[in-house]
Amino acid sequence: MRVAISFSPRSRFASVRVPGSQVDGALRPIEIILGTNEEMVHENTHHVGSSEKGFSLIELLIVVAVLGVLTAIAVPQMIAQRRLERTHALGREVVTKMRYARQLAMSQRRGFTFQYDNLTKEIKVIGPIPVGPLALTSAAGYPDNVGSSVVARSPLDQGGLGSEIVYGIPSAADLPPSAPVPTGVLGDSVPMSPLTSSKLNITFQADGSVIDTTGNPDGRAMFFFNSQAAQTTATAISVIGASGRIKVWRYNVNANNYVE
Repeated sequence: MRVAISFSPRSRFASVRVPGSQVDGALRPIEIILGTNEEMVHENTHHVGSSEKGFSLIELLIVVAVLGVLTAIAVPQMIAQRRLERTHALGREVVTKMRYARQLAMSQRRGFTFQYDNLTKEIKVIGPIPVGPLALTSAAGYPDNVGSSVVARSPLDQGGLGSEIVYGIPSAADLPPSAPVPTGVLGDSVPMSPLTSSKLNITFQADGSVIDTTGNPDGRAMFFFNSQAAQTTATAISVIGASGRIKVWRYNVNANNYVE
């Protein structure tokens, strides 16, 4: 076997050529480069580094500026969407507690009260109390009648939302300029119920209905909105007195009315 060795003083590498394998009927030699580890590493580093490209300072500044613009646009939209979702979740929580109070009244054949406190931004279910109009008077200690207690409680001010919740119908001051003001008329004709000592009490009877102190059916409706986005969060929850049916209404800008 013939081995050819050549050495280059300038590059300080040795080249060794040895016979290789048969390719297309011909014997192809193999060339092996020999050198010190330090020299090989230096040579490889030189070739790899020359083929890599980095980013200039101007390019990095442009990327940072674009990210800043995108963030300035996206963050307010995310906050508004989050506010809308939390306010709608508040409405669902109110409906859940109303239905729970009605369910307890019908299953236990006793009166149970849904209460909204506008000062503490809290909803409660209180009971049981005797059925009938006499239990709905202050003389009977209503709604905290003897023998009753708070059976469920839910705060509505989680995440700082309580300070933004307003009981009532949005006025012109709460809406964008030139925006129509909601009338507050619901499809079931139940008007907004006034607060008594900053509270709204809705007591369900054994048959699921709601009555007043004279024993007549008494429809109740709770209106609220988020002060930071009145148009998109205005909500009403009504209870039909005769049946106790609970409905959810949301303000529609185009119709300028609350729709179910």
